[in-house]
Amino acid sequence: AIPKTDKPLRFGILGAARIGPDALISPAKSHPDVVVYAVAARSEAKAKKYAKTHSIAKTYSGAEAYQQLLDDPEIDAVYIALPNALHFEWAIRTLNAGKHALIEKPIADTAEEARQILDLAERKGLVALEAIHFTFHPATQRVKAIIDSGELGKVKSIIGEFAIPSLLSSLFFLKDDIRYQYDLGGGCTMDMGVYPLAAIRFLTGTESDPPEVTKAKAFGNPEKTRIDRGMHTTYSLPASVSGETYVDFAMPGWGPFGLLPRMPKLSVRVALEGGDIEFFNYPLAGAYHWIKVKPRKGAARTEKVYKFADGKGETSWTTYRYQLEAFVDKIRERTPQYWTDPKTTITQLETVGRIYAAAGLPPRIQSSFVPPSPAESAEAEA
Repeated sequence: AIPKTDKPLRFGILGAARIGPDALISPAKSHPDVVVYAVAARSEAKAKKYAKTHSIAKTYSGAEAYQQLLDDPEIDAVYIALPNALHFEWAIRTLNAGKHALIEKPIADTAEEARQILDLAERKGLVALEAIHFTFHPATQRVKAIIDSGELGKVKSIIGEFAIPSLLSSLFFLKDDIRYQYDLGGGCTMDMGVYPLAAIRFLTGTESDPPEVTKAKAFGNPEKTRIDRGMHTTYSLPASVSGETYVDFAMPGWGPFGLLPRMPKLSVRVALEGGDIEFFNYPLAGAYHWIKVKPRKGAARTEKVYKFADGKGETSWTTYRYQLEAFVDKIRERTPQYWTDPKTTITQLETVGRIYAAAGLPPRIQSSFVPPSPAESAEAEA
């Protein structure tokens, strides 16, 4: 850990989640203006164990734990690492408590919920961000720059994949994992599916409007569970660009009886008029990646980009660390290296809704939480 500023931003975490160390706790150690100060969990034992493991000063537990953390005047910002179905309620409550909100993806279960969160943040002058971390990494920004430069002409098609073999997924996802529970906003499209969808939209510069979903096929046992273990989707993007995403929690094996495991699929591939680009391991580019640029004419090249040439960053920073840098810059009213427009966040979930509809699956459930009206919020603050 590095020395901290005199008044660093104090973060609280809602949920003693497995993602917390990668998403916030480790990145905070190298950020001079961030301290992870508190964690809240329903279980006292879980909260205390989490705090001890990660050197977090304060814990909240019990039925009122989340609200008690939000009521703590020492806390400036909150990382929401709860199941998807709880994101909307606790993002709204966080903002109404006057705290900035870093919200695990997806920001909510529906586009309307996302809109309400982001509108409230704007009204209150607070920062709310959906944690699609890989877009903040310089490697992702570099691929976008290559495409935008016109070096290879216009984009013709783009394919984004994020799929892991079933043998590997058993190490990450338990059978009772929240990702497999419809009532908690589960489904592969709501989880891993966020990555390739965000990638194809960002890299083609088409985030402002949801793309047309031309076909979607869910895998697993969706008719029974309403949950997609995997999803293959095709899109019609603006400017006659065809798009495709494939995600899978547990890719079946191949060969005799499906016993031979497949390799993980972790690439975005872009076909342009004058050549091709492949960006490998885009979801976790900070750990390792490569960008292969293959012009129709001229020599192919491979690039690896772990630091901005003209901006902040260190080669050791993860995608999450770059995201935290931008989030803190925004809170401190500095200009981040990159920022996600609220409309991008809303149209992302609009697209997820279209994917489920095209696949014949029900939409994810709208939260039963009813936020206070602006007038009620103002009255509560008075």
